[in-house]
Parts: sequence; structure tokens; C-alpha cells
Amino acid sequence: MKEIVLGTISFILYMVYDLEQAGVISHRFRKITKCFFTVGSVFLVAATVMLLWKVDVLHMERGMKQIFFLILAILFLGLLIYTLFFALPFEETYVMQNAHKTYDKKMYALCRHPGVLWFAGFYICLWLVFGGKPLLVMAVWFSFLNFCYVILQDHYTFPRIFSDYAEYQKRVPFLIPNGKSLKRCLETFKESR
Repeated sequence: MKEIVLGTISFILYMVYDLEQAGVISHRFRKITKCFFTVGSVFLVAATVMLLWKVDVLHMERGMKQIFFLILAILFLGLLIYTLFFALPFEETYVMQNAHKTYDKKMYALCRHPGVLWFAGFYICLWLVFGGKPLLVMAVWFSFLNFCYVILQDHYTFPRIFSDYAEYQKRVPFLIPNGKSLKRCLETFKESR
């Protein structure tokens, strides 16, 4: 399945991008690797669209369950896009890129890698809407690769990129939110209004 291969390549590109950002890969390659996150994201979207294109819509089950999971998939996708591109302060994160401090507000007060939750939710819901073994394989494999990616970030690249990452790890749970992190998340959303 070329879609699975394309999606797998996207995670390899993400990992190489992070390793270069952490200084593990020589900065001489920065001109090449600086686009790896974007290219990886395009590959992942393309792999998903290609696989969805093959869904036999005429013979799929239809009903309230599919509508419910389609709404959930859209919600998870919205949360993922918000978390990755809008929850962080844009200027500090993407323009200045010299602060090298963690951000522990809003979604990033909930857990250190909230995108993993929304990502897995999106792909699992797609499978629950459209069914089929290829979508199940995609949901499980891409979620597993994403989990491996955040393990690399949490234990290797982020401690090298962010000077205060060890303190952030103590304050905020890895993946599973707890009562304290949920409360902090809600408080920081209220403060930003």
C-alpha cells in the first residue's frame, strides 16, 4: 500500500527535521531539512486522501453512527490543527525562534503532546466512519508512528531544544491529562480572553 509507505516517510521526515533542530544532524543540512516538516505534512495529508479516495462509498454502512463519528473526526482534526498551529504564540514560536522555552498554557498545559490524542482520535474516527482493513491499518500504524515520534521528542530532541524542558516534564503529564493539568488548561484559556 503506497499510502502507508508515503505516510511512513512523512514521520521519517518529521524525525529528521527535529534531529536537525536539536543539533544532532549538522546544521549544514538546514537548507534541506528546514522544509521536512512541511513536506512530511503534505505527504501525510496526501496518503490520507489517497486512501480515502479508495473507499467504496456506495457499499459502506450509513446511519447515525457514521454521522456521529464523522463529526468527531472533524472535531479531532480541528483540535489537531489548532494545537499544532494556533495554540502556540505564533511570533515567539515561528518567527523569533530564539526563546527556546517551553509553552505551558492552553493545550500545552493539558499534556506535553496533546496532538497525539487528537491525531489518533481523527484516524480512528475515520475508520469508524468508512470501515475497511486499509483504514484500520492506517489508523493504527500512523498513530503508532506518531507515538514513536513524540517519544523521540520527549526524551531526546526537546530536552536539547528547550532549556527548561526538564521542568516542563515535571509540571505537565506526558500524554494522559490529569485533573490538575485539565484545570490549568481551562484556567489559561480563560486568562487569554
